[in-house]
Amino acid sequence: MANQNILTTFFKTTQTQQNFYAPVASLPGSSQTVESIYCFLSRVDAWSDEVNPPTPTQDQKYLKSVYANIFVAKQITSNNIALVLQRIDWTPNTVYQYYQDNIDMFAVDVNGFLVNNFYIKNRYNQVFKCLWNNNGQPSTYEPFFQPGTYGTNNIYKNSDGYKWKYMYTIDQGSIKTFMDTSWMPVPISAIQGQVYSGQTLDPTQGTTNFPSVTDTGQLITAGWGDIEVINVTNGGSGYDPANNIITVTVVGDGFNANGSAVVSNGSITDIVVTNTGYNYTYANVIITSASGSGAVAIAPVSPIGGHGYDVPSELGCSHTMFTCEFNGNEAVNGVPMVPTDIDYRQVGLLYNPLAISTYPYFANGSIYSATTQLTMAPGFGAFVSDETIYQGTSLTNATFKATVLSFNTSTNVIYAINTYGTPTLNQPIFGNLSSTVRTLLGETGSDFISFSGYLAYIENRSGVQRSSDGIEQFKFVLGY
Repeated sequence: MANQNILTTFFKTTQTQQNFYAPVASLPGSSQTVESIYCFLSRVDAWSDEVNPPTPTQDQKYLKSVYANIFVAKQITSNNIALVLQRIDWTPNTVYQYYQDNIDMFAVDVNGFLVNNFYIKNRYNQVFKCLWNNNGQPSTYEPFFQPGTYGTNNIYKNSDGYKWKYMYTIDQGSIKTFMDTSWMPVPISAIQGQVYSGQTLDPTQGTTNFPSVTDTGQLITAGWGDIEVINVTNGGSGYDPANNIITVTVVGDGFNANGSAVVSNGSITDIVVTNTGYNYTYANVIITSASGSGAVAIAPVSPIGGHGYDVPSELGCSHTMFTCEFNGNEAVNGVPMVPTDIDYRQVGLLYNPLAISTYPYFANGSIYSATTQLTMAPGFGAFVSDETIYQGTSLTNATFKATVLSFNTSTNVIYAINTYGTPTLNQPIFGNLSSTVRTLLGETGSDFISFSGYLAYIENRSGVQRSSDGIEQFKFVLGY
């Protein structure tokens, strides 16, 4: 008999959080790096079709070609990482799905987009979760959060019948760094994963030993789940609250949730939750009255801790955005790390590369040049980018060869990558394309160890021209 299994969205959310918390990690009390992520730039050679770069592959030959052409690597820190969600802007006259505890809210289509758009971002960069859509009607009022205008559950309601739970506001710094047309950042709750820490978990004991405190100082009493909305799916008829009490009873395995009916023209139009209760895993609603009949309501149970307690998991976060900037003529101690007279075509993420100065532990510098710097004697002619240079009787019989990344005609320094062999000082170096011949006066190798680490992400682009006063910002979104 075959086993059936599922890798849950919550595992994916956990992976995104691990990326956030430990892009650079060291052993306690030690400088020994055990985790490190770098953004790299690679490849100056032109594609055969510059408008349509080829799709990267991961056969060993291709991966080694990427390694060989890396010329700079810059460290990714927590400041460069954010958990991100599919961006869904509120749009008028759109039907949004409401949260239900008995369906997979995180299901995606063949393109990876949510099947159920159950959360939105408004024009003020506030994010809301939909808890009711008025039986599938379009939303016509944009939800917004204004302190003092909400009940204790932070739920926005307007005449379109929608119920929106306020989740969080995207801060300005995150908007600039991590938000684009497809993605929006989501914060990590300060107490996520600690709801059970040091608590007695006997549901029969109520919330006496259960409450925890959020990063905003609010007490969490939802336990396994609470009832924050009771939604009317059929209003029935004949209800007369002036003469007959309408009783709304929540039946489930939790405690104390209840609500009161709102009636218009004999029909129940809404049920206002007067106590959200606690420790529910399931709940049903029974409506009784001496007059009236036919009203039906549902009470979806919140996630553990209540709506808004653990925002990334509640919204199904399964993607991490990495950002990195290369600023003009970036340098360390006056030494340029990235030439500005080149264009390049590959960018990506490299996990756990090595450096000579940190070996056998992983590299931990903020930025590394992966080039070998060759100081040449003054002379005529200039080496050109992308050409092969060599020492020896010919290119095929070379004792040393490399690819020119850049040649600084002012300092007579070649920035070389993809080196092979050991160069000999005071001997000529030949340019295979330029036919330039200069004498090698000095060599400065890179601290960065080529071909080390794991290529986690590779992106091929049309040529990107560097400049001394430009800034290149990269955003990578990795999904799980």
